[in-house]
Amino acid sequence: MESYLMITQINDFIFCPRSIYFHDVYRGNVHAEFYNQTPQKVGLAAHAAIDDKTYSTRSEVLMGTMVYCEKYKLLGRIDLFNISTGVLTERKYSVTAIYDGFRYQLYAQYLALKEMGYSIREIRLYSKKDNKIYPLELPSEEDIAKFELVLAKMRNFKMTEKFTLNPNKCVHCIYRALCDVAPDNTDE
Repeated sequence: MESYLMITQINDFIFCPRSIYFHDVYRGNVHAEFYNQTPQKVGLAAHAAIDDKTYSTRSEVLMGTMVYCEKYKLLGRIDLFNISTGVLTERKYSVTAIYDGFRYQLYAQYLALKEMGYSIREIRLYSKKDNKIYPLELPSEEDIAKFELVLAKMRNFKMTEKFTLNPNKCVHCIYRALCDVAPDNTDE
């Protein structure tokens, strides 16, 4: 039986494939307040109105709703989906670039909602810090093929596999203390 992937893990995996493993190590053994750094705390605060379902009282707005995509075995929460306008919004504290992880996270939500019978006309990112909206194109067949490759890589990833380090990412990673290959944990 193939298990499902969490939608939020897509962005994490693209940031660093090893981060999903380390996140699970922490989740079961350590309280989040001990390892979350400022960016994670700010991100959680940006989602508070969604998680508490206080962002909107309009019945046509789904917020913090669990979705599941049978085809891709994906499970997660959407931030906001306006049923009447067909607009799906992923909220971030700060959007400085449209990263593949952000894009694929939205694709996963889009595909789950579509499979559930909803009509999605627009997908977008919202940056709370500067109150900007970043509309994205609905995924093309080529986009979906790239998305599927990422999911296949996630399902087949082994911690023992070699991968290319990105020191710029490692320096900001909350898991670098656990990582045996992060630049500040090597003997070089």
